[in-house]
Amino acid sequence: MDKGLQIEQDSFAIIDSATDLSRFNSAEQVIARKLIHTTGDTEFAELTCILSGAIEAGVAALRRGAPIICDVEMVRVGITRRYLQSYGNQVHCFISQPDVLTRAAADNLTRAETAMLYAAERYPDAIFAIGNAPTALLKLLELTATGRMQPAFVAGLPVGFVKAEESKDLLRQTTIPHVTNRGPKGGSPCAATVINGLLVVLNDLLSAE
Repeated sequence: MDKGLQIEQDSFAIIDSATDLSRFNSAEQVIARKLIHTTGDTEFAELTCILSGAIEAGVAALRRGAPIICDVEMVRVGITRRYLQSYGNQVHCFISQPDVLTRAAADNLTRAETAMLYAAERYPDAIFAIGNAPTALLKLLELTATGRMQPAFVAGLPVGFVKAEESKDLLRQTTIPHVTNRGPKGGSPCAATVINGLLVVLNDLLSAE
């Protein structure tokens, strides 16, 4: 067995012995376990929040080739490309697009907010992975509430002490298929990990068919 895979499996065994993931179904456990592995923080066993049916919705969106929109480049580069090649999903981050920079300055919005507006005009029903910018998640929720977005799935785990917890609390109150967490923890690696976890679930599903 590949050494890296062996280390990962050993890590997962340690996580399973140190945490209780029984409140999650088997697919949800894949996500929760990977979040703990990524962060090295067993508290994510309690902090992780997954809307019922969200993993199935995210997997279905990946399977049909839905694009993935990331709030920052760190999320984009953290998504495992070897899996995506099988399904044709494009991964985008618009935060440095010239049009976004110009509109953000003109409208007095953050680049993250403007990037969500840009995404809503092009990919309103995409998969969204937000790990850095609470303003991106808040703008996504606003656009969804007004019907300008219909996200297929949201990995909403922005990190920080200003608006991060608030944005995730608001996401948890919606019926948007989502994975998020309580509190200020999170980050770009967490958002990428959720998408990678969906890809693992999808590959397992296809292998079983």
